[in-house]
Amino acid sequence: MTPGRSRAANDGTVSSSLARLVSGVVADLGMNRGQFAHLPDLRPEVLADDLARVSTPTMIALWEQLTLSDAGTAIGVHVADQAPVGTLGLWDYLYTTGPSLIETTPQALTYLDVIGDPGADRTQVMESGSQFIVGHATGPAVPDVVEAIEIFVLALFLKRSREATGRPIVPLRVSLSHRAPREHRRLTEFFGTTRIDYEAPANSITLLDEDAHAPLPQSQPGLAKILQHHADLTLAAAKPVLCWYDSFRVALDIVFDQNILSLEAVAERLAMSPRTLQRRLSEHETTWRTEVEKARQTRALTLLRNPDLSMRSIARRVGYSDERVLRRAIRRWHGAPPTAVRNGLATD
Repeated sequence: MTPGRSRAANDGTVSSSLARLVSGVVADLGMNRGQFAHLPDLRPEVLADDLARVSTPTMIALWEQLTLSDAGTAIGVHVADQAPVGTLGLWDYLYTTGPSLIETTPQALTYLDVIGDPGADRTQVMESGSQFIVGHATGPAVPDVVEAIEIFVLALFLKRSREATGRPIVPLRVSLSHRAPREHRRLTEFFGTTRIDYEAPANSITLLDEDAHAPLPQSQPGLAKILQHHADLTLAAAKPVLCWYDSFRVALDIVFDQNILSLEAVAERLAMSPRTLQRRLSEHETTWRTEVEKARQTRALTLLRNPDLSMRSIARRVGYSDERVLRRAIRRWHGAPPTAVRNGLATD
């Protein structure tokens, strides 16, 4: 790898090209994008910057929205279908321009972090007799999102394999570690087979060895090394829009908005365990309790500016079950009763 930024520096982020794809599908389906307007790493200038890296919590929020569509978690195959070669930039050509899939697939998976989250994605490639098997799993996150992403990745592998070879490849088998989604027929139609094993030990797609060894029409001698060098430079020059702490604050804001505040819910959106999240907060010299209190104070102050909101409504929106708890908190934060604080805000 070319000297420069460590790949670990991109943990917790994905490429702007992947974010453009997923946010574009949200828009194409006519789903509500207004809830994402405040997210700093979905600004137009960020999505237009090929070196920008979008936070994993932001991506999980987009995928959560997609899983609410009629397709449910099967939306993963639709997202893949909306991504012709070139959509994901450099990575697409790592997959499609080598001698055969036997050579290009391991290369593309080695550089999957050009588009995906280096800290979350795990892949495997192997040959077994006359079969070529590609496996993938992503990190801990919201269960429906994990399922949709893992379906998407296997569908993307097949789509790129078909595009690279120019063959209408039908896999021998598709294995998914999840239950069959309610719209499982969409998977059957996309993969072209009913041989889809659900609740399998791991996610994988199995191709015939003859498909994997078929010469690729776009193969160009020497191009692989050039692309690999370019991939190393791209990873070294990548620009995460948010630092880890800011990504945490995005995840915290999202769970507040969804009224599902908990350590576990935020950890899921950061693709890590609750224990790891607590450790990372400690490294930033703060705690979960401190951050929740700060977020509640900030949100409560903003909501108090709206005279149409009752104290009961504000309490609910900041995660308190009782408005009396909110009133005590406001006194603690500002040394004055809620009415005085609200009146003071109104005169600012």
